[in-house]
Amino acid sequence: MVTLNIDGLVRLTQELVQLPSVYAPEKGRSEAGAAELVAKVMRGFGWAVEVDEVAPGRPNVIATVEGGLPGPTLLFEGHTDVVTEGSAESWSFPPFIGDVVDGHIRGRGSADMKSGLAAMIYAVAALAGGGPFPGRVVVAALVDEEGLMTGVKHFVASGRAQGIDAAIVCEPEGGEVCAVQKGALRLRVDAQGKMAHGAMPDKGRNPVPALHDMVSFAASEQRRLQGLFGDYPLLGRVWVTPTVFLAGDPLQMNVIPATALGSL
Repeated sequence: MVTLNIDGLVRLTQELVQLPSVYAPEKGRSEAGAAELVAKVMRGFGWAVEVDEVAPGRPNVIATVEGGLPGPTLLFEGHTDVVTEGSAESWSFPPFIGDVVDGHIRGRGSADMKSGLAAMIYAVAALAGGGPFPGRVVVAALVDEEGLMTGVKHFVASGRAQGIDAAIVCEPEGGEVCAVQKGALRLRVDAQGKMAHGAMPDKGRNPVPALHDMVSFAASEQRRLQGLFGDYPLLGRVWVTPTVFLAGDPLQMNVIPATALGSL
């Protein structure tokens, strides 16, 4: 009989939320604490756990749970990092509080995706506790989903994805099961200018208009691609989304900046 430990699942989710695993090395933050907790819980179930450091302070945690019977290999995958909480003043409660209020766990990452991490670990523990099953399950808690995907790239490049027949990614999707997934292409553009006083722009080279052109291109390219492909039944539309625009110094509003950065 397969029995799910709901109390353990909730407790692990809370403990993970309370770890601010935003990748922010300038603040001394990374996924290391969340990875350490995940590895500890996995070892508590008697699983052989591999901690594979992708970069300093950024470890993937991988366990393989054998079912004892012939069969395929299923991957459960999730990520240990979360997006920034932003300004704490914009929250009505501490952003990493991890408490339960009216049946909901509160805090940054509670949905995306500390709850998914806890759910996949306890689901596999319930499966393994119910006796032999066909094949095996690989449980992978990977770093850097919110950035450049270095965790999953390393997982694949190091050969750990070989032999996996199917995968379940435990991202929150509003209660829906998604059978397909979008790809992503992330671009960074660095514009090199030449600093000059704003009253004499002809003496310098302003990088800001170049990034303005990039943002304008993103909007026109988005319209073109949406017109070309329309709405996909399961994934919706193609989006070309500017995410970062950095240029100049608010304390030097009268100076053309020497550099600017933008990303899509």
